[in-house]
Amino acid sequence: PPDFFNDEHVRKAFNYCFDWETFIQDAQAGEAIQNYGPINQGLIGYDYDAPHYSYDPDKCAEELELAWDGQVAENGFRFQVGFNTGNVTRQTIASILQSNLAAIDPKYQIEIVGLPWPSFLAAIRAKRLPIFVSGWGEDIHDPHNWAQPFLVGTYAARQVMPDWMLAEFQELVNAGVSAPTPEERAAYYEQIQLKDYEYAPGIRLAVPTGRTYQQRWVDDWLFNQMLRQPFYLFSK
Repeated sequence: PPDFFNDEHVRKAFNYCFDWETFIQDAQAGEAIQNYGPINQGLIGYDYDAPHYSYDPDKCAEELELAWDGQVAENGFRFQVGFNTGNVTRQTIASILQSNLAAIDPKYQIEIVGLPWPSFLAAIRAKRLPIFVSGWGEDIHDPHNWAQPFLVGTYAARQVMPDWMLAEFQELVNAGVSAPTPEERAAYYEQIQLKDYEYAPGIRLAVPTGRTYQQRWVDDWLFNQMLRQPFYLFSK
C-alpha cells in the first residue's frame, strides 16, 4: 500500500537490514564514515555517542513481524527502489537492502530500477517512488544545512513526511538555527539526532572521507570542498 512506510516498525526494520560495513568496504573502498543521523560529524551538535542503527538481521526480522499488526510477515511485500543509472554506489546500496531482506524471508522482495537522471529526479519530485537512494552536498558548513533538507525541506517533501513528524522536526530545526550560542545550538541538534533515530524517517548512510592529490611542486594547497578548485591559492 502507498502508506507502507507509515509504520515505524517497517522503517526500523529497513535500518536494521542495512549493512554499513559491507557498504563502506565494497562501495567506498573503506574510505567513509557511518553517520549517526542527518548531521555530519564535526559539525555543531553531532553526538558521537548517540544511539544508531547497525546491521542486525534478527532485529530486522523482529520489527517486520511487528509491522502492520503482523500483516507484513504474513504476506510479505514487493516494490521497486530507484536510483539514477550509472551511480554504482547507489545501486550497491539498493542491492544490500535487496539481498539482506530476501535472506530473512523470500517474501520480502525488492526490485532495483535504474532511471536516467532526468527521469529519476522527476519521479522523486513527483513522489512516485516508494523508496529511493539519493544524497546531499552542503551549501554552507553548518548543521542547519543538513537538518533542514533532510527533516523539513527537500527530502521531507519528497518523502511526504507525515504532518505530525514534520511539525516536531520543524520546531527543533527552527530552534537549532536561531539559538544564540554554539552550546545552545548543540543541545537542539543532539535532540534532532536522537529523534531522527527514534522515528527512522530514512537510512542515514555514510560520508566519504575521500582524498585528493597534487603534483609535488604545488605549494599552499589546502583541500576545502566548499571552495572546490581555489586556483588563486596555488604557487610553485
